[in-house]
Amino acid sequence: MRAAAPADVGPAAAAQRVAVVSDASDFHREPGSTLLSGLLGTAALLREHAGIAATALLVTAEDTDELIADLRRVAPDFSGVYLTLTNPARAAAAQVALAGTFTVITDRQTTAIALTAAMLSSLDRRGIPPAAGRVVIVGAEHNPLLVALAAAAGIGEIDRWGIDDAHNFPLSTLTRRGALVIDLIGATRRCGEATAAGTSRTPIIAIDDPSTALVALPYLLAMADQRGHPPALPDCLACAHALAQRTPPGQLLPALSDPALSDIALSDPALSASAVSGPVLAAVANPVLIHRDQHPHPR
Repeated sequence: MRAAAPADVGPAAAAQRVAVVSDASDFHREPGSTLLSGLLGTAALLREHAGIAATALLVTAEDTDELIADLRRVAPDFSGVYLTLTNPARAAAAQVALAGTFTVITDRQTTAIALTAAMLSSLDRRGIPPAAGRVVIVGAEHNPLLVALAAAAGIGEIDRWGIDDAHNFPLSTLTRRGALVIDLIGATRRCGEATAAGTSRTPIIAIDDPSTALVALPYLLAMADQRGHPPALPDCLACAHALAQRTPPGQLLPALSDPALSDIALSDPALSASAVSGPVLAAVANPVLIHRDQHPHPR
């Protein structure tokens, strides 16, 4: 295990000492990048913009059991872990194993929440209620939580589109009626679909800036600390609604430096998980419907 010591942070960070951790099991190297440099960058963003005392930790776990054991060793020194670039099955197992004793939040959770909040902000700006909204999720299999949150948020029509669909089933066929596109894997740019969607004025939302997904983390940490368990689906939806409501005009998300990101999780009962658990649990009990009646898949 290699650690990078945090720089000095203000007194507001004292309550939240967070380890930014990866075991490299879901790291796909880009030119000029290393895993440790990415972890250091994430920790620096949290220190500089969110007032969280964050430390980067690169672990050498060979399997899920080793990852859990490493996180248990980390637990006494930190109030929580932000687990990033880690195989989702391993990450989920770690959350379950450590639930009730230690907060583990994953990058897939923060990404799904941030994209859901951006989706709600974009629809609101266009004057479209969620029930009348159409959303196309590109690469949905990479983050099933996003599909669940979109359904729980009441989005009226949800389609999934993948890179293999590009030849026979262009994305533009799904966006002719003003759908919002959420791209999880950068496929719209690789396939030239971003240009096609742009000419039809279809908004495309993607996580390009590494700080974007982090906006959900202060809220989730505060909520987990208050409730004593890792964020469940109702908590994630409450966070997405809170972020959407905090978004300034003309933007898709609030800034990571917004001091209210953690406070809103504790101070506004209207945004608590209990306030949304009913509709969310109903959405979970009824499987998500991926609409294909008007857009039949060629396969």
